[in-house]
Amino acid sequence: MTQKSPGRWRLALSQLIDQLRMPNAAATVYPYRRLRNFILDALTEGRRKPLAHLLFEVDIAQARERLEEHRRRSGETIAMTSYVAKSFACAIETDKRMQGYRKGRSRLVVFDDVDLTFIVEREWEGEALPVFHIVRGAQRKSANDIQQELRRAKQAPLGAEGPLTALEMCFFQLPRFLRRPVWFLIRHNPYWFKDVAGTAVVTSIGMFTSGASVGISISPMTLTLVIGSIGKKLALRDGQVVESEVIHLNLSVDHEVIDGAPLVRFVDRFKTILQEGTALAPPAECPPA
Repeated sequence: MTQKSPGRWRLALSQLIDQLRMPNAAATVYPYRRLRNFILDALTEGRRKPLAHLLFEVDIAQARERLEEHRRRSGETIAMTSYVAKSFACAIETDKRMQGYRKGRSRLVVFDDVDLTFIVEREWEGEALPVFHIVRGAQRKSANDIQQELRRAKQAPLGAEGPLTALEMCFFQLPRFLRRPVWFLIRHNPYWFKDVAGTAVVTSIGMFTSGASVGISISPMTLTLVIGSIGKKLALRDGQVVESEVIHLNLSVDHEVIDGAPLVRFVDRFKTILQEGTALAPPAECPPA
């Protein structure tokens, strides 16, 4: 027999009171660092862009050989992340519209320099904190120059002149209602945006995982490269099945600036530079396309 409505409401009220009286579940409460506002702001700005993503992989057998040849010739041991980043800068150098930014409704600002922004994990008050460091003019620097600069960024004190400067540290600790109008001004001025955030982002997660894995970013940049894991797979080479080593990558682009066909052509150039090792050739400047 169906229960009358007043009885159901009394039962619901009783259950609500019991629910409110329940003790909190066992848990440990940690402080949420205000410096993580950097992440919140980047996500907020990134959600404003209609991002498109392209996941791909590159056979790096040739790249390994080029890196070994470079080590024997120069004595420099180049990490894969630094090599990929330099190759990325050289690929952008061949088509700088890939790092263009809209100014108003009818103009596109395309910068001459490739300023690569790297996400670097640092420790702050006992916790891991991702911060950013900008390698200015990466197309004019060698892979070893980029590598040494990133090493210094991982050691420089926070809140000084290195990653997360004193100005940035103070800014990201401000309340959100004060940061929002500043981001509004930066967002609408590509020149200010470049000074603050660079022109393209490189972030690497491959050292933290294994197997086939790569991330998809939420980024405020026109062009973002995520370096994933390095794994092995079977491939057909010269009619023979061989084991090949591949690196998993993802490119995220602002679809208001970059269309599908230019993105695919850019990826083809990027893969060629990666495989052939042209980014290692002297001088430090990227060779012509």
